[in-house]
Amino acid sequence: MNSLIFVFTILFYVASAANKCKPSQIHIALSDAFTYQPLSNSPIRAVFHTDETCNSAYIEIKTPQGVLKVAATTVEYFTQTYDRLKYQTYIHVFDFPALAFDQAYQYTCYPDDSGKDAVGPFDFYVPNPVPNGRVNRVVMFGDHDSTLFGTKTINYLTSLKQSNFTEIQAYIHLGDLAYDLEYLGGRHGDGYMNSIQDFAASMPLMVTLGNHENFQNFSNANMRLRMPRFSDFQNHYYSFNIGNMHFVTVNLDLPLLYPDLLAPMLNWLSADLQTATASRAEVPWIIFYTHRPLYCSDNTTSDCEKNAQKFAQLESILNQYGVDLFVSGHVHAYERMLPIIHGEVADYEKVSGDNDYRYFINPTAPIYVVQGKSGHLGDFDTQKPYAGKPYTVTVDMNYSAMTVHALNNTHLHCENVYTKKGGVHDDFYIIKNKKNGSGSEQVIL
Repeated sequence: MNSLIFVFTILFYVASAANKCKPSQIHIALSDAFTYQPLSNSPIRAVFHTDETCNSAYIEIKTPQGVLKVAATTVEYFTQTYDRLKYQTYIHVFDFPALAFDQAYQYTCYPDDSGKDAVGPFDFYVPNPVPNGRVNRVVMFGDHDSTLFGTKTINYLTSLKQSNFTEIQAYIHLGDLAYDLEYLGGRHGDGYMNSIQDFAASMPLMVTLGNHENFQNFSNANMRLRMPRFSDFQNHYYSFNIGNMHFVTVNLDLPLLYPDLLAPMLNWLSADLQTATASRAEVPWIIFYTHRPLYCSDNTTSDCEKNAQKFAQLESILNQYGVDLFVSGHVHAYERMLPIIHGEVADYEKVSGDNDYRYFINPTAPIYVVQGKSGHLGDFDTQKPYAGKPYTVTVDMNYSAMTVHALNNTHLHCENVYTKKGGVHDDFYIIKNKKNGSGSEQVIL
């Protein structure tokens, strides 16, 4: 299998060598306009790569008012030696100008003014960072590559981009991209980013870093990705709002490598969640995501036994500010759990007859989910599920991705969808009908 990956990677680069300024690995992300402390009013950040400097490369955005030509904010040269092979690339970063929210646009990437070898056009949609009555939804998946094992998830995510363009506002990757970005002299990472371009160039791709990104101080991942507030935190922690949902992430592998960085990371998280709590009347849902789980049941990894103790301060902060949902990857399974506090099932109001634990009314701690089964090399979907712990609802080993859907200010709906077999495998609701600043509302089941 590894030899096939190598052949395909080499063929891609031979085919694309004709124009070393042709953009590749194109992807977009939500930018600073979706954060609490924006460094700019840019709503979207786009990134593409070229094999040479190509300072004349640009992006053209088609808007209802006309066409905007956008020059790169930065063009950065990156070089490193991997597997005794020299890797080099030029990264073009584009901060799109202020665009109207709730509006669809189109952009094309140009290597120069000749008009040749343009890539695109790509349709994209700018969601709204404040509530506007629109239904808000994201798709979360982790531990993924572009081999045959991950292809079904790529196809599924691409189909969502095509069919639900304005309903799904972002994709959230829970870490461990490509296995590994620096493999095959760095070209494996290029191949992965090109394989997801069909959806990542149109749908904002928000990524948290995992243990497979930590090689050489996360340098390869930080070269490729530009999450909000990148100049301050280099993808290690950030947050953003989409409508009535607040998303926040921290990279738990960072303090595992550099313990002195845990305190500033948690201080930042506390400040972010304090701000989010002050806005809870308008933005009631807080979703925390990261790569490593706090809770899980797989006894073959120490994470499931030790992380809750290692990161007890983190759990205390999440409980203090009433985080609703904790989603992680790392364990290659889908595991959905009950609300948990300090290793025990937390209180919530039960619905009579709900034997599948689909409804959690006013839970007093986050619902924990592991979503690490979107497919990567050698991780078969025929594996037998491991046994769950007393707080586990279900464990599943089929390739899948999870949709998080804010129906309104009182109902959050999550669905885990099989990306190979098709169909919804598991779903649940978090329901809040206590006063949270917006008044009490009727629970609808």
